[in-house]
Amino acid sequence: MKNKLFDVLVIGTGLSSLSFIDAYLENKKKVNVISYKNNKENKANIKNKHIFKILPPQMLGAEKKVNNYFYFNKISINQNSKFYGSLEFGGLSNYWGLQIDKNITEDIKYLSKKTQKNIFNSFVEIYKKLSLMGKFKNKLDNPYERNEYINKDFFKKNKDLYLDEPILAFEKKNKSKKKLNNINEKKSKITPGNYFQKYLKKKKIIFHDYFVESIKKHKHGVLVNCSNGNFKKTFLTKKLVLGCGTLITTKLIMDYLKITNEVKINHHPRLFSLYFSKEKWSGSMEFQPSHLHLKSRKKPYLFTADFRPGNKIIIEAIIKFKFFLRPVKLLLNFLREYFIFSNIFLEPKYGNLFIKKKKNIYEVYSKNKKIDYIFKNITKMIYKFLLNTKKIMPIFYNYFPGYGADFHYFGTILMKKKGRLSVNEKCQLRQNKRIYLIDGSVLNFKKNKYPLGLIMANSRRIGKQI
Repeated sequence: MKNKLFDVLVIGTGLSSLSFIDAYLENKKKVNVISYKNNKENKANIKNKHIFKILPPQMLGAEKKVNNYFYFNKISINQNSKFYGSLEFGGLSNYWGLQIDKNITEDIKYLSKKTQKNIFNSFVEIYKKLSLMGKFKNKLDNPYERNEYINKDFFKKNKDLYLDEPILAFEKKNKSKKKLNNINEKKSKITPGNYFQKYLKKKKIIFHDYFVESIKKHKHGVLVNCSNGNFKKTFLTKKLVLGCGTLITTKLIMDYLKITNEVKINHHPRLFSLYFSKEKWSGSMEFQPSHLHLKSRKKPYLFTADFRPGNKIIIEAIIKFKFFLRPVKLLLNFLREYFIFSNIFLEPKYGNLFIKKKKNIYEVYSKNKKIDYIFKNITKMIYKFLLNTKKIMPIFYNYFPGYGADFHYFGTILMKKKGRLSVNEKCQLRQNKRIYLIDGSVLNFKKNKYPLGLIMANSRRIGKQI
């Protein structure tokens, strides 16, 4: 049977894809999207069981979707690595930390002035449309009030470190309500579900309930070979837009180009830290984002640390994975307002994640590489900084969950002028300009440690161009 020829076919429904679709439908009437929503549990992929020992707090309850992600995509995670994905509408975008680094320009300076300008303008459009919270480039300001705990002591001059306030991914139309506690957390946060309901629900988006197995070149466009677990289906499209998340996009392109060598997956190695406050630091939100980013001023360690109070989701996650703490659950919940949790993100040069095809399976793995000494030096700086605020007790705890446990996966098929694994500045694959990549795979984030805002801006740019 002859395949119907689509004009544009989008794969994926994460925030990069939805941002693309939003821009694309400003000038087009409809778009076709492949997004698999099967909820049937598959237990065959037992090699990845170790990643469930420390799921991020916001992913508790998503174990089946995570397992399906690896099972259907034929991905195996080595025992020395961590990697997360979720097979559902929105994918991993459903679980992001809702913080956007205001520094969206530093990591794209190598691109042409025109491309830089278009990405910047697209970000401004997103900021305005979604009414994001926070200040951007002294031009746009939708303020939020910092927690009372964070006072002037935090802002004392420091030769090595400085503080920055992130943009928070909550929609805040009423500018008179400055406190985060005054917003409806579930309805206001920028997630794929909320984005779709508010901005895309009434537009003509035709969903196809399949997952993609492979893509092939065709004289009229690109063939997309799919399955829904029961039967196969092939789609034919003039233009294919890949917004599947860095790992799956990379896997599909590696298969398309018959690349068997290992490919490095860039990421931000993350250290979890726990500090003990001298006074209560409360927040009524279910998942409190950080109001501050602590950044280093100079090399060798260009890191970013955030701080958030203890909340129910974090405590539940700790108890689940550290079962010996279950008897003191009530005590932990009582004390959680005295906890300060921190994520410390390193540059991608310290990353240690790779993907390689082995027979019919794509294996994600890490190599024998130690970064303990780096984290040790950084935590000393942060601890000293916090002590000077006179807010914490002289004790802290650090935990490194492993390479890949940061959620930030990017930079596998970069925008550059040459290279087998690369795209041009229109995000077209060099070997086939009918294929567009719009997720984190095409960008690198050395200074920006909270990259989803920039990813969305770039995908919106491409949606306007096509």
